Amino acid sequence: MGAEITRADLVRVLHTVAEVAAAASHDPALSVHDETLLDEAGFTAQRPKATVALLSSDLQMRELVRLSLTVNAAAERLGVSPARVRQRIADHTVWAYKSGRNHLLPAAQFTDSGTVPHLDKVAPLIPRDLHPLSVHALLTRRFPELVVDGAPASIIQFLSASAGSADDITAVEHVITAAVWESA
Repeated sequence: MGAEITRADLVRVLHTVAEVAAAASHDPALSVHDETLLDEAGFTAQRPKATVALLSSDLQMRELVRLSLTVNAAAERLGVSPARVRQRIADHTVWAYKSGRNHLLPAAQFTDSGTVPHLDKVAPLIPRDLHPLSVHALLTRRFPELVVDGAPASIIQFLSASAGSADDITAVEHVITAAVWESA
């Protein structure tokens, strides 16, 4: 039996491997032509760092999928039919992404008995073409513009603590707009 390794442990190991590989690189120099071809194809000269980023992203996506609810599980949590959940997905009042042929709904948008308060008012503001990890980060990252009890809060925390006033929704809308512009 081996010891359990956490995602954080693996990321630290991969960062160390990338640093060691970068410091002790023995890659032969490429011709300008080969370098240009690789650059145009999207390959980077810093392969260890790119590999670490790719693996980290893959691990984050696997964790998001693992923690997400199926349509049936979301319906059970909300006390509605799966058809109603699919309707809410179509109406963009909950956030879902495709995994194969199925929709998955990230757990961050749910409470024990429903959805995060007022999420239905801001979910339609989130562009549907964003990557699921970008949307998850958008909803769970703390922003200085959103404050709960004097501290920066995530959109989820802010909505959970807010009264859902027009000003509250506008504040979240501004954060979403800025974050989308920043990522473009």
